[in-house]
Formats: sequence, C-alpha cells, structure tokens
Amino acid sequence: MKSIMVTDQTYEKLASIKSGKSFTELLSELVDSLKKTRTRDILKFAGIIDEKEAEELYASVARTRRNFGART
Repeated sequence: MKSIMVTDQTYEKLASIKSGKSFTELLSELVDSLKKTRTRDILKFAGIIDEKEAEELYASVARTRRNFGART
C-alpha cells in the first residue's frame, strides 16, 4: 500500500465522482480508461501512410538525428 498526496481541489474533484467507490477503485478505473483512450487515439493513425512513405519518413528522421548527433 502506498500513500499519495493531492491538492484539496483535486481531492474534491475525485470525491465528487467516486459514487461510493473507494479512491483506489476510482483511480484504477480512471487510469484504465486513460490507457484505452490513448491506445484508441494512436490506432487512428494506423495505416494512414503506405510502406514507401513510411520508409521515406524513417530515412528523413535518421538523417535529421545524424545531423544533430542524436541516436539513430
């Protein structure tokens, strides 16, 4: 078990939506929901460019990284 600190304002926001759930349950549900939303948002972009465009983009990024001394 861990303790976390939140501002009074954040506590009030969480308390207003917990509807009889524990804060642990509420936070777990919020995190799960956020993960699903992020995955869904990322998947929107799947397949929007073809393989040739992807290779060109990858090469461009690699060139830019080399030019700035970043990892490739």
